[in-house]
Amino acid sequence: MPKILCGLFLYLSALSLQAQTGTYEPATLLRVIDGDTIDIELNGERQRVRYIGVNTPERDELCFEEATEANIDLVDGKTVKLVKDVSETDRYGRLLRYVYVGDVFVNRALVAEGFAEAVLYRPDDRHYELFSQLEAEAAQSGLGCHKSGIFHDGDARR
Repeated sequence: MPKILCGLFLYLSALSLQAQTGTYEPATLLRVIDGDTIDIELNGERQRVRYIGVNTPERDELCFEEATEANIDLVDGKTVKLVKDVSETDRYGRLLRYVYVGDVFVNRALVAEGFAEAVLYRPDDRHYELFSQLEAEAAQSGLGCHKSGIFHDGDARR
């Protein structure tokens, strides 16, 4: 296995392990809002969760429905695992989290499949470099929303 692939495999294995070793909060999915936002029940309370490090098209933009459907395909009907980076919430009061379903790292999957772009929101930048690499690969392959031109490929750092 080439050195870079071996390193990526170890990195992704560590992420999966993190989601399984108790450093996460289990929550019940209530509703998918769009491609990067869900409503969950956590500790008996309804909360809105915004996925860290990614951005998907808004309701009035190209590829909104496709990105939302991709998120639904990943999380609908599942228990999600929420992993915090640095920030607790954003300016709108939404929880900021990395989201897992089983061994699937949802934020990562959305970028890798081309339905989300990598966006740097400091201080929550733990996976930004990985997301940027995956976005470049998805763009080069014309996956998901990249073929629509919505992401302005090549300008992920905003």
